[in-house]
Amino acid sequence: LVGAVQALFEGAMYIFVLQWPPSLIAVVQGGVPFGKVFSCFMAACLLGSTLFSSLARRGLQAETTTAAMLVSAAASMGVATACGSSLAAVLAAFLVFEACVGVYFPSIGTLRSRHLPDSHRSVIVNLFGVPLNLIVVSVFLSIKKLGVSGALACSTVALSLAAVCAVLLVVTVN
Repeated sequence: LVGAVQALFEGAMYIFVLQWPPSLIAVVQGGVPFGKVFSCFMAACLLGSTLFSSLARRGLQAETTTAAMLVSAAASMGVATACGSSLAAVLAAFLVFEACVGVYFPSIGTLRSRHLPDSHRSVIVNLFGVPLNLIVVSVFLSIKKLGVSGALACSTVALSLAAVCAVLLVVTVN
């Protein structure tokens, strides 16, 4: 389940990385201040990492935090997909997603250390790179048919499936 969460989330994240500029270009009149937007994304990512640390100090399990983060990520990407013509909605959704990215990295590291044996961890993590790459390559080979909103919809589906896997992980741990 940890590997599935990793492949699905990172696939969605790579789709996002390549689709956020065209998403904003489509709704902004005039030029997009990419540097300022990217700076805001990095600040949101930092807030997400800080949130993970705060929740961990309060004793919340990484499995639970990850599941909640994935539900939030799927919802935010769904909003960006559904409200693609509203700058405020798209930008807010992308900022929430970037905060989720900030939660993701420390949480997936914690989950790997808890659920994947040291002796096989690197092999398992690398094997789940195969479906991750299949997701990303499949979407980008179909990008002319999908368009930006279709790519973001694929990202939403991947995040939703990752959330299901994370909830199943919570159930198996508890």
